[in-house]
Amino acid sequence: MKNATQNVALSGYSYLADVGRINKISLGKPITAPCLIPVLHAATPICINHPFMVGGEVYKVTALSFGTPHGVVFVDDVTAIDVMRVGWMLGTHVLFPKGASIVFAEMIDGETIEALLWFNGKGEFMLTPEAAGAAAAASIMLQRATTRSVKVSGGENTFFVEWDRIGEVFLTASADLIPLYLPFT
Repeated sequence: MKNATQNVALSGYSYLADVGRINKISLGKPITAPCLIPVLHAATPICINHPFMVGGEVYKVTALSFGTPHGVVFVDDVTAIDVMRVGWMLGTHVLFPKGASIVFAEMIDGETIEALLWFNGKGEFMLTPEAAGAAAAASIMLQRATTRSVKVSGGENTFFVEWDRIGEVFLTASADLIPLYLPFT
């Protein structure tokens, strides 16, 4: 069924594939309620730019989920972050009772993010669709992105993410890339 369009449900995600070219999936609506992520946060209805103290430094974390907990930390220079050390300290922090994957994100311009991922339980890892979706959604929530479409790159992986702040988050990438990560675990 080469170059045919498919619509398949995978782990609750709507998966639209143009086989052999690009994939477009719906990650669904971002989960931002602290009790559902889960993240221990009672100050506001969502955990956005919440200060986490680790290693004597404060990192502002925006917590959200598309099925697994993620914390997004915006930094000035993503290459200057010790992903293994800081990612582990944040991802296993007591405020994330089930742990979380941590995305370190640098806004290159109003519509481009360079990101590195500390994947919960695995360490530094190539950027996944869910992590790219979390970085883009956080950039839109924090008004760091100037558009509703954000390019998120990490290593060799590049994803294009769209979100209107109300509905589902859509992610587009090469057809051979997205199936490597589905279903998300």
